[in-house]
Formats: sequence, C-alpha cells, structure tokens
Amino acid sequence: MYKDRIFLFGNRFINRMDTGLLEAALQYVDFDEAGLAFETLCDHICEYDILISQEEYVEAIDLALDMEFDINMARYTCMKALIR
Repeated sequence: MYKDRIFLFGNRFINRMDTGLLEAALQYVDFDEAGLAFETLCDHICEYDILISQEEYVEAIDLALDMEFDINMARYTCMKALIR
C-alpha cells in the first residue's frame, strides 16, 4: 500500500544520500517492511544531516501520519531542523 510512496520519497534523495544507504533502506520494502524502510530513510536523513525542502518534509510527515507513526519521534523533529 505504501510501497510506491516510499520509493518516490526515497528517489528524491538520489545523489544526496549515499547510494548504498539508500538502496539498503529501500530493500526493506521488498521484504514487506515498508514501515522499516521509511523509518530507515528518515533516520539516514537525520544521521547524515541531509538538507530537505519544505515539500519533502511535508511529504514525510504525511506518509508518517498515514502509516500511523508518532510524528513526535526524534527522527521527524530532526528532519524539521534540516529544512533548507
């Protein structure tokens, strides 16, 4: 259900995130672990201080809410600080 949205979100970070990290995170989707894939992408964005746009942040929050994740978690508050 969320597979396509996660791939679209992840593909926004081609050439901005290490290719190996990006591919490894997205591989979780192939193992029916969409939530883990998305959370891993968000964690990498924070851990490696990857700047994001307001649009990317909104997309991430919308996806997190749709997946019923707690948007008060550190990974999401950290992403807000990385908006350029």
